Amino acid sequence: MEIHLIKTARKALILLYFMCLNCYSAFAQLEYENAIQRRDYQLAVGIMKVEIDHTEPNADMYYKRAVAYEGLGEYIYAISDCTSALKCDSKDENAYLLRGKCKIKMGDPTYIMDLQKGGKEGIAMLKKLGKEPTTTTPQNNIEIISDVDTNIPAMGRNTNNNTFVVIIANEKYLENNISQVCYAQKDGDVFKQYCIKTLGIPAENIHVRNNATRNQMRSEMKWLNNIANAFGEKSNIIVYYSGHGMPDEENQKAYLLPSDGIANDPESAYSLESFYNQLGALNVNSIVVFLDACFSGFQRDGGMLTATKGVAIKPKEEKLNGNVIVISASKGDETAYPYQEKGHGLFTYYLLKKLQSSKGNITLKKLGNYIIDNVKQTSMRKNSKIQTPTIYASEHKSEYLFNLKLRNNK
Repeated sequence: MEIHLIKTARKALILLYFMCLNCYSAFAQLEYENAIQRRDYQLAVGIMKVEIDHTEPNADMYYKRAVAYEGLGEYIYAISDCTSALKCDSKDENAYLLRGKCKIKMGDPTYIMDLQKGGKEGIAMLKKLGKEPTTTTPQNNIEIISDVDTNIPAMGRNTNNNTFVVIIANEKYLENNISQVCYAQKDGDVFKQYCIKTLGIPAENIHVRNNATRNQMRSEMKWLNNIANAFGEKSNIIVYYSGHGMPDEENQKAYLLPSDGIANDPESAYSLESFYNQLGALNVNSIVVFLDACFSGFQRDGGMLTATKGVAIKPKEEKLNGNVIVISASKGDETAYPYQEKGHGLFTYYLLKKLQSSKGNITLKKLGNYIIDNVKQTSMRKNSKIQTPTIYASEHKSEYLFNLKLRNNK
């Protein structure tokens, strides 16, 4: 009898708990609407923050907090919450519309993509701004085929047997508040085809990790170490990374963000300093790194990586050791943009474009300079913002590394 009473009391408490939650939620929604009407946006943000932190958040909650942030003029936070809303509901026209409006306030040219998905009001706003809707914005079920995706030069199979490649393409992230990286997986897939067909690297020499976790990235670094031990100075290594980079606000250091990484938590990321040091310690002929990422706290769609980063951060430039040369998508506090019409990252598109036209028979210095010139110019035309790729190498071997060619890296 006593046990039965305890079970009954427990059920009653659980029921009461959920009734209280429902009552609070209804009360909170009412208070939020009243706060918005009074233009007390700070209170509205606080109400939605409690809802998000203490319940299972949905698209509506994130959108409502974004509305309040927009009212406060905190557009970066509003953009981040709209992105979280779209992760919950990828067809939320209101979230696209609001994110587009906030991007206009931020001077972000990618607002066009959002307004185009923002329903009738978004289309009307585009027309009012003199920006006719285009058909080049990618849809979820439409793949853009660009000029670099076809006619890939075939220069002979397995002619580059001592070159080994790691391709990491982090497009999707586990954390709800981290945006998808447009075209990252396609970037990696097409780069692999150029490695095989144009550079003559055997397929078994190429490791591809899509949406790599931190441990998977560590595993690939271990594989490269084993390669160096087995093949020594006659081997060459290429590392390609497309995905998010992340700055540490406290020490201005840069990190690669694994798919299971947590934004603003450097311990969950992969330190760029460690990454370069591990590569520099390898006893090989050369290590070429292509980084289609930025480390300022921005993401490819132009918004901030997370809502807690209110300003872009300029991370410290890491020193290179060993036989390492790096060609990177952007410098300082810039953003690495997508090239929407081509369906690739802007940096990767011009990397592939030059490999296509040169058939891989080009020095790394000339390849880097071509990418720098074309990315800078295209970014200004398309985005009205500067994106400046960089090329730099280990100081004591820079001349040697600048004159290497990917197709015949000897």
